[in-house]
Amino acid sequence: MKKKLLEIKELKTYFYSDEGVVPAVDGVDITIYEGETVGIVGESGCGKSVTSLTTMRLTPGKVVGGSIEFNGKDILSIPEAKMREIRGNEMAMIFQEPMTSLNPVFTIGQQIGESVEIHLNYSKSKARAHAIEMLKLVGIPRPEQIVDEYPHQLSGGMRQRVMIAMAMSCQPKLLIADEPTTALDVTIQAQILDLMRKLRVEQNTSIMMITHDLGVVAEMCDRVVVMYSGKVVEEGDVITIFTNPKHPYTQGLMKSIPTLDSQEKRLHSIKGNVPIPGSLRKGCSFAPRCEFAMDKCQQDAPQLEEVEAGHYSRCWLHSIHQGETRNDKTAN
Repeated sequence: MKKKLLEIKELKTYFYSDEGVVPAVDGVDITIYEGETVGIVGESGCGKSVTSLTTMRLTPGKVVGGSIEFNGKDILSIPEAKMREIRGNEMAMIFQEPMTSLNPVFTIGQQIGESVEIHLNYSKSKARAHAIEMLKLVGIPRPEQIVDEYPHQLSGGMRQRVMIAMAMSCQPKLLIADEPTTALDVTIQAQILDLMRKLRVEQNTSIMMITHDLGVVAEMCDRVVVMYSGKVVEEGDVITIFTNPKHPYTQGLMKSIPTLDSQEKRLHSIKGNVPIPGSLRKGCSFAPRCEFAMDKCQQDAPQLEEVEAGHYSRCWLHSIHQGETRNDKTAN
């Protein structure tokens, strides 16, 4: 039986503004086990990054409900000093925007070495040597020179690899990767994914992989969590989600993946846009874009239900089909 490393229950993170309350994350449940890679997918604005930032306790929003338990600790209730001991050490994050995440007035070596100086009590010389080794691991050329350079002297792809080196420097138990390969070319993408896979195998590191790239999900992940409008709409193992998606939104995402044997001239797209958080007050948030929407979808919000063993979906269609199945059995 695998041990739970991260368990998020009914998490709600809201933003408050002059225009009202914005529920960016609205009742999310995610569980990650030791040594497991879980993919979090969905369109921009669905709450993926806010979920990850809340897990790191770095969100500018306010947590109004739910719990986050990491390695047996309730990290929403522990003091900030204790959280700083965990953040960057047991739990690390690769941020989506490397230019805004790196400090422009410190060298690359200082920024990578800072975490091992604080968490592992390395001396400055040992931390610098460790930074050079980490730069080599993520495939940065001339690491002995790059370690003394500043972020503005590097390309976007190199800055992203520096971020990855920083996150991996303390060999964390949980690595949260927010679009880790977006700014990288294909060969470096493969190198970084291999490095993350190696970290998972050798250190039993768990990975929360936030990405738009379904190819990366198929290659890297054990399970997939599909988010839409601040909620989890489907969850299951990666093979099940790709071969037998149940929620109409997930089905739309899978249809949008190009295939070599396709005769279609245009890729499939889901009509409409993700609703502005908080704009829909009742019903299913996907109903305005769903080709299967019914009157019930406009009025009542469905719950996340297990449709098959280990496969969950938030859709009224499943309740109707299950009800028909039960009625058929009763008739027989």
